[in-house]
Amino acid sequence: MDVIREVIIDIIEALLLLVVFESLYDKKKFIIQNKIKTGLFLILFIFLTYWSTFHIPLAYHTLFLVIFDILLLAFITKIKLFDSAIIVCLFFTIMFATESFVQIIEMPIFNVNLNQLISNSRYFYIFVASSKILQIIIIAIIFQFNSYFIKLKLFEKEGAIFANLIIELGIFTLFIFCVNFGIFHIKNIQSYNIIIFIIYFIFLISKFKNLKEKQLAININYKIQEKHIKHMEEIISIIRREKHDFANHINVIQGLCLLNKPDTVEKITTYVRKISDTIHSSFKYLDTGNDYIDGLLSIKNSYAVRNNIDFNVIINEPFSLLIIRQDELISIISNLVDNAFEAFNKSDVENKEISIITFKEDINFCIEIADNGDVIPKNIIEKIFNKGFSTKTKEKCEHGFGLYITKQLIEKNNGIIFVESTTQRTKLTVKFKMDQIDGT
Repeated sequence: MDVIREVIIDIIEALLLLVVFESLYDKKKFIIQNKIKTGLFLILFIFLTYWSTFHIPLAYHTLFLVIFDILLLAFITKIKLFDSAIIVCLFFTIMFATESFVQIIEMPIFNVNLNQLISNSRYFYIFVASSKILQIIIIAIIFQFNSYFIKLKLFEKEGAIFANLIIELGIFTLFIFCVNFGIFHIKNIQSYNIIIFIIYFIFLISKFKNLKEKQLAININYKIQEKHIKHMEEIISIIRREKHDFANHINVIQGLCLLNKPDTVEKITTYVRKISDTIHSSFKYLDTGNDYIDGLLSIKNSYAVRNNIDFNVIINEPFSLLIIRQDELISIISNLVDNAFEAFNKSDVENKEISIITFKEDINFCIEIADNGDVIPKNIIEKIFNKGFSTKTKEKCEHGFGLYITKQLIEKNNGIIFVESTTQRTKLTVKFKMDQIDGT
């Protein structure tokens, strides 16, 4: 009877593991389309599980099975070992969580301890039936709504955080499970199991909280990368536009030459001078001491010209003095300049001005970015560097990270940022300590 019971339990667990694989890997017809592989998986799974149940101590039994299941699943389904580990860890976490939950519920109901629950056939059958039904329901839900798991991209680089979380949960679950069966002479096993269960879910909550922070960090990095890509697209657009304009100008000059009129030279000179003035007004060629900042500010100047904003750049101290990662410096400058542009979104100021100035002050390298937009109230100034805070009307998920990212990057590089806002202008000043400056 025990043999039949164990075989049935092993068959159910083997099928549930394959269903988890189907759900996460988006291969919902694997069992149906691969009957031979499925049969081989069931035979090997049942044989090793049954054998280990009676020949390996409980403290090591589960560890052996987890390693075996990872290898077996990878061999049968031809997936990577790491991918197999993710699937098995999620499966085992579901197994442990449901069985622990059923134990905690069943022990006070029948007024028995864990040993009685396992040794008494009546209680044990109720425990097995309840836990398996719960496991089937949970895995059926995962199977039904597997699209949510697919979006996490667990088996790709983008989903590394979620994949690592599942691996960590699996390892912690395995540890708790082994400890649970490896500790002897516990007087109150029921209280012990409740404590273990509470610790486990505290860990679960903390990991999800940590996951949220990591996901935010990823979103911030994506936002930074999106800005860099946008800047590159703007540069390409400017180059294409000017290439087209130059071709038209050359055609005009060629036409004047072919006409060969007496005043041709004067006309060409006047025309070229106008072209030169137009180019310099729309696209400034700057020398900030940093080629990347030169390109960035040139793009911003082009945007300013299109929006009738006077854009002034005064470099008293070159950016080459700063020892800081190029991508982080670009993000700092870009976010601060964009913030200055946004100051005019709801402003009625006629003569719009933005200025960027670099200078040394005592032991600090300073970057000052100012605009003459509307004054920022004091209660807003206190919040503008908070994560997710935005004065825009759109959802927070789209805004509220620019100045937060900026402050984080500045403080990471031993700097500080100040905000001053009056009716005349709003000024953001960044100060980096001298130990961030070359040669000091």
